[in-house]
Amino acid sequence: MIRKGYAEGGVGQVHLRENAAVPGTSLVCLHATAYSSRTFEPLLRALDGRVRAIAPDTPGYGESDAPPAPLDIAGYAGALLPALPTRFDLFGYHTGASIAVELAIAHPHRVGRLILMGVPHFAALDFAAWRKKLAAPHRLAETLDQFAERWRFLVTERPAGLSLRGGFENFVDELKAWPDGWRAHEALFAHDLAGRLPLVRQRATVLNVPGHLAEPSRLAAALIPDAEVVELPQLTGAVLDAHAPAIAALIRCREPAPC
Repeated sequence: MIRKGYAEGGVGQVHLRENAAVPGTSLVCLHATAYSSRTFEPLLRALDGRVRAIAPDTPGYGESDAPPAPLDIAGYAGALLPALPTRFDLFGYHTGASIAVELAIAHPHRVGRLILMGVPHFAALDFAAWRKKLAAPHRLAETLDQFAERWRFLVTERPAGLSLRGGFENFVDELKAWPDGWRAHEALFAHDLAGRLPLVRQRATVLNVPGHLAEPSRLAAALIPDAEVVELPQLTGAVLDAHAPAIAALIRCREPAPC
């Protein structure tokens, strides 16, 4: 069972999803832009009864309140912190990985371990091209044509393992954030991830799945003082949807207790 609720954050209310409470440190799951905590529902179910997992909507996305002014990555981390448990581990995916890094650096007494996937180390790619693609500002218009590219990318050309309904729900997540959904991507490209990764003192695990961020994730892991890379070439397509049980098993096997 997944429960939904709200908690007070640093810039308004934060919407959260969580599975059943079990003893131990909570795992906080931070999503990619411009989606929501809904993308973690399969993982929350796969961990149910074994690991307490909490997935907040980043401010301005899903059902969380939008910040009154644009935030940087540290700002997103600070806005989420009041809504999180006293002590927690982190699972960060894409933008969520950068937010997780900032939380870990700023609050080492609260953050235990890090699990990162799809680390957005765009400095290892064509930075300018990816910034233009992901962080281009949107303008609200009166026609449906403005959404054509997003519909094609999220629904028509959705990855293997993602249902039509799942692609549509991703599209709805983007519509909820429109036209400001690009702002977290802009914060991402302004974030000095390469300079921040060496400051992480927690144990980190990078789950490396196929895709354009596979090599950047390896390079990012090399910058973290205490990190391991788990290569997962078999986890293709819509990873969080199609392979949630496998990811849950990897998370459990890196718990202090035996899996």
